[in-house]
Amino acid sequence: MASLGTRDERIIVDRDSLQTRSGVSGVQVSGMQGGDGPAVIERRDPTLARTNRIVIIDRRQLVGRCLAASLREADKDTVFEVFPDIESWKRQTPFAAANVVVLCRPDGNLSEAAWAEITRELALLQGEVDAPPVAVISDGENLDQIVRIIKLGVKGYIPTTTSVDIALQALQLVQAGGVYIPAECLFPLLASIKVEEPVEAGEDEIFSPRQLCVARALRKGTPNKIIAYELNMCESTVKVHVRNIMKKLKAKNRTEVAYLTNKYFLREDSSLATVKAPAA
Repeated sequence: MASLGTRDERIIVDRDSLQTRSGVSGVQVSGMQGGDGPAVIERRDPTLARTNRIVIIDRRQLVGRCLAASLREADKDTVFEVFPDIESWKRQTPFAAANVVVLCRPDGNLSEAAWAEITRELALLQGEVDAPPVAVISDGENLDQIVRIIKLGVKGYIPTTTSVDIALQALQLVQAGGVYIPAECLFPLLASIKVEEPVEAGEDEIFSPRQLCVARALRKGTPNKIIAYELNMCESTVKVHVRNIMKKLKAKNRTEVAYLTNKYFLREDSSLATVKAPAA
């Protein structure tokens, strides 16, 4: 028998009165096989059978409900609920915990009063045991503002220019324990990084194309097994390439390999840094 949620009811009644209760929707009866003891009626709330629940906090009820409806259309297995503030969510009877809490902030550039409100809301959430991760949806795409919000303990920042599908995946990442920051918000930071001119490598330092592919994967921290899968080679071959790369670089470990191979990928990094953010 499945465990009951907070909205489920377990009622013990006399068997003589079962006929008046057994026709109720959402009711299951147990203890029917013989005996003269009481029967147990279980009334289950179908919404609590869904284990995934996301709570949206937005004082603009129309906007919040439209957001919830869009997310619900893309993910019918998740319950999306909207409340004007955290206190209203906490006061609901019976209370239903959330897997993720989304704070909606309409202001692109948050005022100090808005920062104080966010700090207060986060304190209400983070001060509890098993507090759910928090994501923020806002109109702003300012990197300084995003970093400041992330430093407060928020696990995801989703601009309102984000598509529904990406927003949903961002919330799933946050629920899984990750941190989401939109890549387009990082482009200005990457563009500001000064890149040194590529250093010409000596003949004895030039890698084969296959070794360069392995070195590129090592810079990302990719395990040997994944490298072998992505490059369609045996894991033992990957180990040989890694060993030869370390020997050429005189590196002691994979971390040193990632650092010492930077000069071979400066052009790639420079191309990434100069990519312009798409227009809003």
